[in-house]
Amino acid sequence: MQEIERNSYIEAIKMAAGSVQYKNLSVKTTMIKAAEQLYWYYEKLKDMRYLETAMLHMQAYLEMGFAYDEGAEVFERILEGLGTTREIQFPDKFYASKKIKLNKSRVRSMLRRWPASSRQGMKIGEVVEDIITKVRTKETGIFGYECAATGDFYELVVGEEETFFHDIRSGIFYTFED
Repeated sequence: MQEIERNSYIEAIKMAAGSVQYKNLSVKTTMIKAAEQLYWYYEKLKDMRYLETAMLHMQAYLEMGFAYDEGAEVFERILEGLGTTREIQFPDKFYASKKIKLNKSRVRSMLRRWPASSRQGMKIGEVVEDIITKVRTKETGIFGYECAATGDFYELVVGEEETFFHDIRSGIFYTFED
């Protein structure tokens, strides 16, 4: 599989998995369950393509910032079935869950250019404060932030099981630590 094709599959998986948040379902749990289901198909049908697809789901899961350990039981079986290891496929330096400290400078770093403009719904400082407040108070919901000047769109998801920030344009996901 070519790298461009592989990346396209991974982005499609992230987009599809991310859609469950709109029905207040856990993205993290859904992705782990999807990997489990693909492993189940592999066991029943003995078709390696299910394991290969499960590994794409694992990579998407890790790229979204979720911790390997939470799905380790099924992930280890998948990797074993493929004859590989976590260290080879997902080195920590590339897939360690990057958490953003919940302070103004770190939250600001998640947002790209946000020039002052009369078209902006919120100033950059207001966006940063809003994100920090919603995460700290665990205000459940999906909140959108759009930079009118650049067209960049960001999404903050605060759920019962997980909280993350998604830069829609670049496809980057962030999680938070207090």
